[in-house]
Amino acid sequence: MTEVGHNSELTEGERKALFFHHFKRVQAQVDICKKANEEKKRLRKVAKADGIILSDIDFAIRAIDLEDQSIIPDRLKREMEIANWLNMPVQFQPDLFADRAPAMERIKADGVTAGLESKNGESPHEKGTDEDKAWLEGWEEGQQVLRDNLKSAMEKKNAAKAEEEAGDTEPMPVAAE
Repeated sequence: MTEVGHNSELTEGERKALFFHHFKRVQAQVDICKKANEEKKRLRKVAKADGIILSDIDFAIRAIDLEDQSIIPDRLKREMEIANWLNMPVQFQPDLFADRAPAMERIKADGVTAGLESKNGESPHEKGTDEDKAWLEGWEEGQQVLRDNLKSAMEKKNAAKAEEEAGDTEPMPVAAE
C-alpha cells in the first residue's frame, strides 16, 4: 500500500500535470494575496496620512481577534509596570482595568464597539431580553457616532489635502544664501 502523497505509481507526465495543476491554483492564490497586501498597504498609507498611528490599528485588530479578552488588560498592566520600572511615569494604577462596570453597561459598551466597527446589528444576546436591548442601544450609538462624525472628519481631511495640493502649485520660496 502506498502512503498518501506518494506519486511513484504515476508516470512522469502525470506527476508533471498534477504538479502544475496545484502550482497554478496556489500561484493564483498568491496573486490574490499580493493584491490584497498591496491594498492593505495603500489603506495604511491613507490612515497614516490622516494622522492615525498604524500600530494603534494593529493593536485594535489583535484585540478584536482575541478569544480571551483578559489578555489585553493583563499585557497593558505588565507594560505599564515595566515602564514604571524604567522610570517612565504613565500614571499607572494597579486596578486600572478592574471590572467595575455593571453588566448592562459592559453589554451596551460591547454594542457601541460593534456599531463603531460597522458589524451587523444582530445582538449576541437572546432577542427581547434586557441584554439584547442594551447591546442594540449601544450598537445604534456606535453607528450614530459614525454617521455624525465620519463624514465631517473626511470632509476636513479632504479640504486640508486640497489646500495642501493647491499650495503646491505656487512657486516655492527660495532660501536666502
